[in-house]
Amino acid sequence: MEIRTHFTSAKIKSNFWNAAVDAGMTANQIMQLSTVFGWDIDFALDLREGDSFAIIYEQEYAEGEFLRNGNILAAEFVNQDERYTAIRYTDGNYYSENGTSMRKAFLRSPVDFKYVSSNFNPKRLHPVTGQVKAHRGVDYVAAIGTPIKAAGSGRVIEAGYNQFNGNYVFIKHNDTYTTKYLHLTKRNVSKGASVKQGQIIGTLGKTGRVTGAHLHYEFIVNGVHRNPRTITLPKAESIARKEKTNSTRSASN
Repeated sequence: MEIRTHFTSAKIKSNFWNAAVDAGMTANQIMQLSTVFGWDIDFALDLREGDSFAIIYEQEYAEGEFLRNGNILAAEFVNQDERYTAIRYTDGNYYSENGTSMRKAFLRSPVDFKYVSSNFNPKRLHPVTGQVKAHRGVDYVAAIGTPIKAAGSGRVIEAGYNQFNGNYVFIKHNDTYTTKYLHLTKRNVSKGASVKQGQIIGTLGKTGRVTGAHLHYEFIVNGVHRNPRTITLPKAESIARKEKTNSTRSASN
């Protein structure tokens, strides 16, 4: 087996998927790229015409014949004039140029959604009561039964049902952060359970006081509700300091 490296790049004209396909990327590579940068870029809402990306990736050959595209080794994504870079390290994870993990302590969104029906808004007019009431989270619309993931690792401090929240799960991640998930069709976890980031904790539904199927997601910092879509997420662990030089050197070779 022979491994070669290949470079490709593209600028988004209509949508990200078409641009990536035109650049010769496979479906797996497209998903890999969106996963790598998905902690910083909301691929459903943030992409704009004129955004661009470039990747260096592996290609596998046998006896001189091309077999398949492999892992992305390095990538750059320019989103709304903001530049993001990622380098694949020997542990299989991706890090920025300065050795900071691309992975965050929290997912930007805990569900693969179609669109946002209601944003974080302290003065929203409630669609059911017609009264002005703070909307302290984000409503993500998707099909009933869509898996809901724990945004970060932690412990379930509440899991139950009431007439307003429907089926709900609250997760305490540490003394600073708590996340809440409302209107689920069903809950996959119980109070007291430990959960890992990305673990399926339930499915999207329309239980409780709602007008349609969605996930209501809240992000709380030191007891204060913050906008899940715009808050700066805390970083996960970075490469050990003594390894950063090796990582940078490998990426430049």
